Amino acid sequence: MSTGQDDDLDAWKRRRTIELAFELADSGRYEDFTDVAYALQFERGMATAQALIDDPEMRRVLNQRCADALEKLAPPPVPRPEPEIEAVVTASNDHAQMPLAAHLERAPSLLRRAMNAVWRSGDTADLNSAAS
Repeated sequence: MSTGQDDDLDAWKRRRTIELAFELADSGRYEDFTDVAYALQFERGMATAQALIDDPEMRRVLNQRCADALEKLAPPPVPRPEPEIEAVVTASNDHAQMPLAAHLERAPSLLRRAMNAVWRSGDTADLNSAAS
């Protein structure tokens, strides 16, 4: 028996298992290292995969790669429109809203409306008699 060839074969198997674990983690189909270990053992037939993944550093790396891959595949967040400052001010009942100057020029005063009503009726004598 040649132990040199066995060592080379074991090293190749370990390297291939780690490469495949990284590929699976980077695919975005797995949540964490436990999903990757399951896929290696039961879908790929690699019975020794669990022993390699039991290393805490390997678990951390696989978890990070899984999270990064899932993040890349996630749809971008939908931007929410910023609330308008005017909407906040106009929705407030803390103060009376002042009319614009253009509205004041167009709106007749109460006295002007009363005088227009009298002038339209054509009866100016009533105004003189009311004063006396």
